[in-house]
Amino acid sequence: MRTAKYLKADLTTGKTSDEPIAPAVLEDFIGGVGLATALLFESGAYGAEPLSPENTFVLAVGPLTGSMFPGNSRLEIAFRSPLTGGFGSASAGGFFGPELKKTGYEAIVITGRSASPVYLFVGDGGAEILDAASLWGMDTYATEEEIRRRHNDKNVRVACIGPAGENLVRFACLMAGRHNYAARGGPGAVLGVKNLKAIAVRGSKKFEPADKGKYSETVAKIKKKLDSDLTAQTYSAYGTDSTMELGMMVSDVPTRNWRVATWFEGAEKLNGITMAKTILSGRKSCFACPVGCKRVVTVKDGAYRTENAVGPEYETAASFGTLLLNDDLAAVCEANRLCNTLGMDTISAGSTIAFTIEAFEKGLITAKDAGGVRPAWGDAAAILALIGKIARREGIGDKMAEGTRRMSEMIGGGSAEFAVQSKGMELPMHDPRAYHSLALAYATSPRGACHIKHMNIVIEMGVYFYPELGIKRHYHPLSREKKAEMTARSEELGFLVSSLALCMFTAWCLSVNDISDMLESTTGVRMDVETLRRVGERTLFLQRAFNTLCGFTDRDDSIPLRAVSPHPEGAVSGLDNIIFNLTKTPMPRNPGVRRVMLRLMDRIAPLQGRLIKGMGKLLPFRRLNRKQMEAKENPDFEFMKREYYRVRSLDSRGVPAREKLLDLGLENAVEALKL
Repeated sequence: MRTAKYLKADLTTGKTSDEPIAPAVLEDFIGGVGLATALLFESGAYGAEPLSPENTFVLAVGPLTGSMFPGNSRLEIAFRSPLTGGFGSASAGGFFGPELKKTGYEAIVITGRSASPVYLFVGDGGAEILDAASLWGMDTYATEEEIRRRHNDKNVRVACIGPAGENLVRFACLMAGRHNYAARGGPGAVLGVKNLKAIAVRGSKKFEPADKGKYSETVAKIKKKLDSDLTAQTYSAYGTDSTMELGMMVSDVPTRNWRVATWFEGAEKLNGITMAKTILSGRKSCFACPVGCKRVVTVKDGAYRTENAVGPEYETAASFGTLLLNDDLAAVCEANRLCNTLGMDTISAGSTIAFTIEAFEKGLITAKDAGGVRPAWGDAAAILALIGKIARREGIGDKMAEGTRRMSEMIGGGSAEFAVQSKGMELPMHDPRAYHSLALAYATSPRGACHIKHMNIVIEMGVYFYPELGIKRHYHPLSREKKAEMTARSEELGFLVSSLALCMFTAWCLSVNDISDMLESTTGVRMDVETLRRVGERTLFLQRAFNTLCGFTDRDDSIPLRAVSPHPEGAVSGLDNIIFNLTKTPMPRNPGVRRVMLRLMDRIAPLQGRLIKGMGKLLPFRRLNRKQMEAKENPDFEFMKREYYRVRSLDSRGVPAREKLLDLGLENAVEALKL
């Protein structure tokens, strides 16, 4: 039987204690996001205001954390979100999670509020709450450095907030290492309310698998799979931004606040291959991960010179690039640096700036309102100035710090139409008009629009499929058919992976049977496919129950029309149908063939558009005219939502059925909901 403990820290009293985790909780939720969800629900945080001392903050790792399984480094966080008002979750890779595991704790539960700024230090012997008055006001980089200096140990791992968290920006993030951010939903603001500047960890306990022989064998098998996986190797070579040009060809990359279908000129300047050829100066990996998708960049010339800085991920390259019609890659790197040091989610920050530019265009905001800044598409200086205003809540930044939904309520004038969010969370940088099931996944995700707790994108791209869960090739991206069932199973897999605290980039190529082998070799307990699927399902339903207790209804399972209507400006490329037909061809399984493809990629990538256009002329694929493409662009969201509610056993208000909750063993949710 697996046993574990968590650390409870009450900032109001200044006391910490070790608490056991019930074996049944470990069996039902495993760890990671599942464990964090269970502990948050148990705390009753659904009854606390998000920006109040009563809100609970949970950090959790999983049973594989600290092992040599690639991608085991994720740290999962749960809280009531200041941005959405409902269940909040965020995650980060790097080294903090494995270091927390080495202290002997599976989770940390933080309650209350300190009377003055403090930080929490966790070691082998327990925890201390230490003074942080001199750290308050520091950026995230300086905070990390100072805490390490105080403890005279460069291997102390630090998760901290910046000025944005201190100023309660509703999308403030938590830095868990300079390349790793738990960003979505406002975890930084929750810690800001608590006067908790940072959490620092340093442990020495070694990872001990239950079956060393099976563990070594399974690690080798997983590494071999990853080594031959084209997506992982592409991310290693070119980062997560490697597919921006291909994404632009199918109108997957949001442009000009989701108005423009394609902007090839911008994608060519912003994509990961251009980054690799011009400013890449190194790569970084998370703990025990051979992929190394993190970018290190050096900009030698111009106004935004920097040396060996943290490079932008795809989401940032889109949110501060294409979304704002900004094709200056160096300026995107500077925006990334500012958000990182100030402590803000780049997706929400870029999206809020896009909303502000459009509001300025429509006369709903004036230059006076913006403190002399004239927000404009592609104006890097204005974009960067607004980042600082948000973090300081200065002038217009005070409204922007509330996120697009609240800001639109403040300025009115029909601005809700171009506030592109769901449940208050700004949409990630993948367009539902390119992959229709994203509309459903974004709308029904408990934490608000989410792209990492499901596998919908890679399934609809035709890259991966999971037959043991009934997810088989091929779901046409521009169709509503079978998307509810697919999304339900995809979410369960996504929540399962996050309960293991695994990275999606390494988990995509794994089967559920692989996951079972990993768990058995680590814990000694064998869980079959159905048992593992139900772990993901159970976690999702407990989060939905949390949201219901926060007052959410079916109206909150919504998607903005801006993201599911034909693009107001410009037409889609017309290449979609060709590319979708190409995705039906299975990926090569031979590792040698994949490596050759990777070596050719930097030559092929700049020619992708021309190659596919040429193939469209030569091959007998059915070409669609603009009217047909506009019809295909429009996901039938209401149909998919009705089907999803049926598949998920949700009533017309979006509330889980009593029988379903009991079947999943969630008696506590039934009691709290009074069902």
